[in-house]
Amino acid sequence: MAKFEIFISYRRKGGFDTAKLLYDRLRLDGYSISFDIDTLEKGNFDDELESRVKECKDFLLVLSPGIFDRFFDSEYDPKDDWVRREISCALEENKNIIPLFLDGFDFPKQPLPQDVKDITRKNGIDLNPKHFESAYAGLKRKFLISQPRWTTKHKKKIIAAFSLAFLAIAACLSFVINKNISDREEGFRRVTDSIAVEKQRIADSIATEKQRIIDSITMIKKPVTEPAPPAPSPSPKPSKPQPVSPVTSKSFHCASSGDKLVNIICEKLAPAGVKKTECSGNGVKINVIPKKAGCRQDQLGKVTCSYSPKLKFTDCNGASVSPDLERSKIESEGTDENKVKKEIEKMLEEANFSQWVSKIKSMQK
Repeated sequence: MAKFEIFISYRRKGGFDTAKLLYDRLRLDGYSISFDIDTLEKGNFDDELESRVKECKDFLLVLSPGIFDRFFDSEYDPKDDWVRREISCALEENKNIIPLFLDGFDFPKQPLPQDVKDITRKNGIDLNPKHFESAYAGLKRKFLISQPRWTTKHKKKIIAAFSLAFLAIAACLSFVINKNISDREEGFRRVTDSIAVEKQRIADSIATEKQRIIDSITMIKKPVTEPAPPAPSPSPKPSKPQPVSPVTSKSFHCASSGDKLVNIICEKLAPAGVKKTECSGNGVKINVIPKKAGCRQDQLGKVTCSYSPKLKFTDCNGASVSPDLERSKIESEGTDENKVKKEIEKMLEEANFSQWVSKIKSMQK
């Protein structure tokens, strides 16, 4: 059976969403948490829950509105109330109990039952959705006894160590490979130089022997008649200069608009000679089309914005002249949609568009 250091107690009605959010966040941060839906396995339900309460260090109690209303029902049976049994067990075992107050919660005016009444004396945290992040940070810093797993706590150091080791290995491999290549290039150069010297020696030897034979034949033979002077060759007629065809290249025009993201991309394409002018003549019109763009907001108020630009190449009349170019998605998230959109603009301004610039330059040839 796995050992859990944090136990989350909650009433399903009104407390499930907050309990599940806490479970997900703490688990990602490296803590060991017991959450009945995701972590309970085989065995008796009640025995397993009480066993986990006894073994945990921290007991988180999600106080949603009406969590104690069942205590005062005339037909209420404490044995069937798991929340009460969990609280009672945590108090009896003297666990580090941390109440988490949700919006709308108030302790009942009637006194709580004897086995759970001391819960009202525990210091807790207000989990207002608007200030959830600061409350969550305070929970980890000031209230929890448990510590995250060593690998998660020192994740940055581990990544840095592995990165340095990888760079060192890559540097060694690069040195060995480059040295081997350099040695082979040097050996190849020496062989090439030796072959060139030998070829030149053989050519010089052949030329010398050929000249010696010609000189010997000339000395033996006597001329019978003087050779007739060569007839003057007719002067060549001057050739007409051939017309030089003018070198033309395509002009590229970026269809800019009031969209700031489109204008940023048009400016990124300027090194390839792309101008933000109207298409004319045999020019090519570049249309910046967002393949996927927009923002979405989840139930907790987190905003996620994404932008996937695509270039469409047409002539001035709108006919396609080249396959489209696409770029991977740029995405950012936060709680303020305007700030997230500004972050998308900043990320787009810092992005590298060298591949698109090289592609457009190749189309100009």
